[in-house]
Amino acid sequence: MFNQVSVNPSLYKTFVIVAESKSFAEAAEKMDTTDKTISNDINSLEKQLGVQLFYRKHKGSNNGLKITEKGEEIYPEAKKIVSLCDFIPNIIECGNSLENGKLSIGCPSHITEFFLMPRLIKLTQDFPNIEIKLDTESNSRKMIEELKNNEMEFIILDTIPDEYKDEIEIDEIEKIENIFVSNKPIDIKKVEDMKNYRYVLSYDDRVSTNRLLNTLKEFKIDMKVTLKCPTTEQRISAAKGGVGIAYVMKDAAKQAIENGELYEVKMPIKLPSNSINIVYLKNRLTKVDKAFIKDYLKKKN
Repeated sequence: MFNQVSVNPSLYKTFVIVAESKSFAEAAEKMDTTDKTISNDINSLEKQLGVQLFYRKHKGSNNGLKITEKGEEIYPEAKKIVSLCDFIPNIIECGNSLENGKLSIGCPSHITEFFLMPRLIKLTQDFPNIEIKLDTESNSRKMIEELKNNEMEFIILDTIPDEYKDEIEIDEIEKIENIFVSNKPIDIKKVEDMKNYRYVLSYDDRVSTNRLLNTLKEFKIDMKVTLKCPTTEQRISAAKGGVGIAYVMKDAAKQAIENGELYEVKMPIKLPSNSINIVYLKNRLTKVDKAFIKDYLKKKN
């Protein structure tokens, strides 16, 4: 822990950005300022704390800058301070109620379509003045990084990378069943017959796909994967077009199944399930966030 002295939080922010950059020049570009200003801020912070934070012109470094051991120790604490300071304007900006509040949410597109969007539509009908910012394009890792940087208030995810689980709060909303779908009825009665079909999966590094592949390994099933694509919407389209039988969330394919465009494939094994989770940082939900989560995400329609 560093000395308990009164320091302008902006100096901690400069320190964090420099620590995450390759040089003072790169940090200056990120902060839209000059190298000299960055250098002066770091010198001021070092003087106030009474410790050296960076080695300048370090021989073992390509860019001439290396964080010290004391700097490494201070970094996570400084990042917490910066994060808390950045969060304060969010509290003010988001308001106190859904009547005139603001929401900033991250949610993958495949969950948005069947789970989140109907609830957002209901919210805007109930509270026409609500303002919503929604990120559906970023992957789960990027969304969590944005969450940590106070760029959004909470995320809705079905799969969470293990490396982040100690840094975030996870509140499960409901369980989700995964299925295979096809453009025609298929009933696979024996495990060994699974090798006779073509499959459409997401990428191997996706948590849900990884769980599926591990389950199949237990049965020594060698799947013929014809197509790998990242989004549920793409896999559903591929299944409709007869490319193969696609692995998707059941709720995501519900409408297509009801319309007779797709059929749930009957499988001889139990497939892994997922859950829909609210992901947030401890003590970082605003009153507006809490009201939306309680009255729209968790409340059963």
